[in-house]
Amino acid sequence: MEKIEKKIITNFENVKYDIYTKFGDLWELDGSFERHIEKRITLGHIDDRDDYIVKTLDCLANSDNFIFAEHKNSWDNICYNKSKSWAVIFNENGKIMTSYKIKIGSKSFFQAQIAIKAKIKKGITDEKFRRYFNRLRS
Repeated sequence: MEKIEKKIITNFENVKYDIYTKFGDLWELDGSFERHIEKRITLGHIDDRDDYIVKTLDCLANSDNFIFAEHKNSWDNICYNKSKSWAVIFNENGKIMTSYKIKIGSKSFFQAQIAIKAKIKKGITDEKFRRYFNRLRS
């Protein structure tokens, strides 16, 4: 997990001085950030773009655990960090795939990945990782 945490932080380091305008650069696919914003507003999970960024950063700063789902094709490997009510999923290169409100009663990330035969590694989020995102959001 340490390798992916470093990749995630490296990606954030590239935009940290202008995070609110460059946040879309942290995403795996061009344009997917804006689509996610629209979807989360429509669902009533966020108020606006800045709220989405704050909730994503808060999740990372307060992440209590991680799940790394390893798939047959390595480019499908993903990392899941969650706090109490929000989750962020990264690809193996540390790029954001999605960030979303956890729905009570829905299938968990763990269950979904097991169902598609992923090899799962679980762990506690590194304290340095949380501290980094705590500093970044202030």
